[in-house]
Amino acid sequence: MMHRALSTVGLWVVVGLVIWVGGFFSMAEQAAFLLLAGLTLAAQHEFYRLTRDIPGVRRHSPGGLLAGAALLFGLFFMAPERLRVSPALNAAALCFGLHLLSVLRRPGEAPGLLKSLPTLYGFLYVPFMLSSLVGIARMEDGVLLARQPVGLYYVLWVVVATKFTDVGGLLFGVPFGRHKIAPHISPAKSWEGCTGGLVLSALASAGFAWLCGGPLGLSFMVPWKAALLALPLAALSVPSDFVESAFKRQAGAKDSGAIIPGIGGALDLVDSLVLTAPVAMLLLTFFLEWAKRP
Repeated sequence: MMHRALSTVGLWVVVGLVIWVGGFFSMAEQAAFLLLAGLTLAAQHEFYRLTRDIPGVRRHSPGGLLAGAALLFGLFFMAPERLRVSPALNAAALCFGLHLLSVLRRPGEAPGLLKSLPTLYGFLYVPFMLSSLVGIARMEDGVLLARQPVGLYYVLWVVVATKFTDVGGLLFGVPFGRHKIAPHISPAKSWEGCTGGLVLSALASAGFAWLCGGPLGLSFMVPWKAALLALPLAALSVPSDFVESAFKRQAGAKDSGAIIPGIGGALDLVDSLVLTAPVAMLLLTFFLEWAKRP
């Protein structure tokens, strides 16, 4: 647990440094995007490596990583704004998210789409689902093509709402966890930890919103509304983590990698964002203006 805590703190320090240093060159968004793209593609690579050990899954093609990179870089640097936040694109991500939830009905059995089209599956599971964060990152002043670029801070809010659920799950689940949610998929997850994660996620989201709207002077969400909108993201982060756990169990692996002490690999780091990213896009599309009003 100590290694995990130190790695978590270290990762937030890295994110802060990337944004701070990038800000000196007026490239904070670009620097943060490169960090996100690097983690996403590393996670996609780890997923492909996992699939080699899942029975019945065909070998993937190297073209999957190229397609993932093309999607992320194309959306960020070249796509028009209407495409980045396209309702059709977001609806497709939400539909695939429903498919991922269906994996939990039979966690020991690889889905048919993964068995027959592993390259496409890895592309959809990681870069396509996380591409919603790219659309959020390019938002400005909470509305499209306005004046103040704050999309990067909305992405950070999504990460805070999602990842602090994990932190709360550890803080409350380890000492108080008695009732397991899905012991055959992820034995460490408990209802007590989940409840603590929801509370900490809401508090951290409210604190982040206060920081953005107060000391940073950004046009951001009202803290209590940021906490309220964080709750569905926090709740979804748990099954999102379960989905990756199911794939790891099918492959007979404990972690997707070993590059982050106490956490595992890049996929272990971003797994809880897979389901929350497109839902966050949906929430910000419909409720952002409400969330900014006092």
